[in-house]
Amino acid sequence: MRYGRLGVNLTGGSLFIQACHSFPSLSGINEKHLNDYRIFNFWVKDLLHSMNTELVIEGEELLDHGLLVSNHISWLDTIVFNHAKFLSFIARHDLVTWPGIGTFTQRMHSVYVNRSNKFHAYRSIPSIEARLKEGRSVMVFPESTTSDGRQLLHFHPMFYEAAVRTRLPVQPLALSYHDATGAQITTPAFIDDDSFVDTLSRIFVEDKVMARLRVLPSMDSTKLDRKTLAWESRKAIGRALLS
Repeated sequence: MRYGRLGVNLTGGSLFIQACHSFPSLSGINEKHLNDYRIFNFWVKDLLHSMNTELVIEGEELLDHGLLVSNHISWLDTIVFNHAKFLSFIARHDLVTWPGIGTFTQRMHSVYVNRSNKFHAYRSIPSIEARLKEGRSVMVFPESTTSDGRQLLHFHPMFYEAAVRTRLPVQPLALSYHDATGAQITTPAFIDDDSFVDTLSRIFVEDKVMARLRVLPSMDSTKLDRKTLAWESRKAIGRALLS
């Protein structure tokens, strides 16, 4: 039943997205982002529900305009964050080819980056700046890869440079996944040799996956350089995950 519900959701969302881009004069898609459409916003919220996941947000208000940074656990993170706030993402370069999730991230005006190539990653900073200058928030995962959610990896400072250049605030976010009893779980993790289907099947076996998002105070990029921003945001997220 859960696979069937997800299939219906993805089919409906794909048809809407395709219709917007097939009939641009009617949809006005060339002058808008998908997030500007109420029906798309509803689809994103229903997509998370179709993933057997519920979101709980704690802490500060999410920035309307700035660089958001978080620990990274799964491809599910992208859906969770877009449910919380309609965002553009910095995404791994091969995600664009994934069924469903690839279309989702592409239509969210994601910036695709080959993180294995530092030169390519550095050249993506102007694209991130452009997204920020549009007046929207951009989501970055500074670990550059996923973990099981029980520990933080090194935060790479490169992408913080976009916030420094645009003089926009940086807001750390701490994400963890829990079962229906509140116990932290690694079920949604996308690590090692996991495939999309491996992770999805584990999520569907759970009674309910609870995504806990703690929104932390923002940091002033006009007073801190990118390395300090990376260090301080990692410390803040680490403390939040232990609380």
